[in-house]
Amino acid sequence: MKRIYIFLLLGLLPVASCSDFLKEEDNDQVIPRTADHFLEVLHREAVIQNMTNYTTEFMTDDIEENRKTSTNEKNLYKSLYTWQRDVEVDGNGDKSTVNKYWEILYRLVLVTNYVMENIDKAIGEDNAKAFVRGEAYFVRARSYFELVNLYAKHYDAATAASEPGVPKRLGTGVEETYTRASVGEIYNLIESDLKTAIQEFEKSGLKKSLWHPNAAAAKLLLSRVYLYKSDWDNCIEYATRVINTTGGMLWNLKEHQGTFVNTTNPEILHVYGETSSLVGSGDLATPHIYGSMNVTYGVSSDMQAAFLKGDLRADLYVKTVMGMGIPAKWLGSFTDLGGFNFRVSEAYLNRAEAYAAKDMDAEAYADVKKLVENRVKDMSVISIPSKGVDLKRFIFNERRRELCYEGHRWYDLKRTKLFAKQIDHKFTLVNSTGGITGTEIYMLSPNDPNYVYPIPQGEMDRNGAMEQNGRVDKLPIKEDY
Repeated sequence: MKRIYIFLLLGLLPVASCSDFLKEEDNDQVIPRTADHFLEVLHREAVIQNMTNYTTEFMTDDIEENRKTSTNEKNLYKSLYTWQRDVEVDGNGDKSTVNKYWEILYRLVLVTNYVMENIDKAIGEDNAKAFVRGEAYFVRARSYFELVNLYAKHYDAATAASEPGVPKRLGTGVEETYTRASVGEIYNLIESDLKTAIQEFEKSGLKKSLWHPNAAAAKLLLSRVYLYKSDWDNCIEYATRVINTTGGMLWNLKEHQGTFVNTTNPEILHVYGETSSLVGSGDLATPHIYGSMNVTYGVSSDMQAAFLKGDLRADLYVKTVMGMGIPAKWLGSFTDLGGFNFRVSEAYLNRAEAYAAKDMDAEAYADVKKLVENRVKDMSVISIPSKGVDLKRFIFNERRRELCYEGHRWYDLKRTKLFAKQIDHKFTLVNSTGGITGTEIYMLSPNDPNYVYPIPQGEMDRNGAMEQNGRVDKLPIKEDY
């Protein structure tokens, strides 16, 4: 089968580096002509290659260093792990690659805009074109949702109309300069795109593989959008639509062996993100960001302690490699498909949190209980608070357990007010012979300005109209050995 690429004779867009996108690599490339061609473009660009979520984990309380690994090896991601003001320089003083999200996500926006502009002229049935439009709107919404939550402050209804968000690009034209739309304007675009995606998916009546999004996945993402906005009623409505549409099926981990993310699990609505970036094989396979054959960063002791008594997710989600826990969600023991997924359990968690925020404690309790009873060995030893702040805290912690290492935790910590916490990250100084020479402790406080990622310096240099985010320097508390 020929690989399909887009050729845009528009020059480079200032919001993203598109040189690779425009490069001609072999003689099999063709301009997309049919609906299937456009769907392959989206699949290749948005589903397989998009791996932006997992490095945010370095900034959370779910990850900690391997204190035995040399400082030189850990320095590659030190700027991220210690929330430095300038994340584009790693601990060795070299150029870091951890701030590529902007380029990757705006590339996806460009792709989706191109598809939207051209799909109506493609060869194919109307229902096939409708599905392509649905996927394009879904991917653009997902891209902007990641952009605005990474590069802007969390949504606040009181300030959303004035708070700088990210640039809004709805076409493929070239602009010399561009400014940041407000957080509220970007959220409005995301909501509109997801509602359009739902309409197009349902109009198409087609069912594709789990690698392609669908109406249920779009409804789930929309429920998450409303959760982040504290729009409890709409969050409940769309989470309920997901549960009703799918039958609310949850896998009971006591009854199923093998991988969790596979085509037979009715919870899975959509998967994306390839896992071919693993280093090693079998039990030694690790995502490259967690180290090569030496594990540099792994699962924090705090995260391991967060699992419930008899929690079957503890072994399913975490594996020990070279004496340290690493996220098994990146190993073959968890997924046969993509590294990230939309699944029904999140609908229950989104709805439970919204119910609890509305003091509908009985409904919130029922939702979180349904999830937990499908994840533990013995429900009789689990005590779930029935109301109030304790129930809210349990739901928040259950979200951490169920969705760990899939890009949720950073944004959940950023958006929370009731359970805001200080995060401490220890960085152990280890010389080339393995000797420990000291430690550094870095702290991230609740509502810290460094919860907002910096606009890439390359964008700042290209566009004088761009406003940078206000971050602060992070200095450690040092201890010598």
